[in-house]
Amino acid sequence: KTTVLNVAKFGKNVVANPTIGPDFVKIEVNNASLLIMEEGGRSRTRASRRIYYRGVSGLIFVLDATDRERINEVRDELLQLSKEEEFQNKPILIFANKQDLSNPMSSDEIQEKMSLTTFNENVKWHLQPACAIQNEGLREGFQWLENSMAKKVDTITPVKETIDDLSTIKHRLMSLWNMGNFKTLWSKFF
Repeated sequence: KTTVLNVAKFGKNVVANPTIGPDFVKIEVNNASLLIMEEGGRSRTRASRRIYYRGVSGLIFVLDATDRERINEVRDELLQLSKEEEFQNKPILIFANKQDLSNPMSSDEIQEKMSLTTFNENVKWHLQPACAIQNEGLREGFQWLENSMAKKVDTITPVKETIDDLSTIKHRLMSLWNMGNFKTLWSKFF
């Protein structure tokens, strides 16, 4: 996962330590500026990551195409993510990485083992074979994601959420104002 980000950001792989907890990276790919949250594949903080889902435009999921032993665990993780409310109607780009190593799974094998065809109809996904270390397949995958996100730009929801937040703040301030002690304190200063 880190190699995908480093190659996308720097054009080459950069030596990196294993990712512990969420790490945020801003990259420019094709014509898009993406803020990406990366999380280690076996992170203990996975349960707490939901706080970062709000407002996402898409999901990039990287799997090791040579790791047949963990494919069921990887499938379960992706299926769980795809059911999250924040990912409904959002594109999911799946990089099948490490295509350069011996005996990687084919796209058909990955689709079958990952049960991709059984995804909810509200989940739009794309499986992109890739070799991050050689920068193969990344541009095509990011292009698909950019095109998919561009079609679903939602300008109404953030505005509505902001208005709802402001309304809540207003009501809380009015509740404080209606308390007698606050009025007395206010009058001493103003």
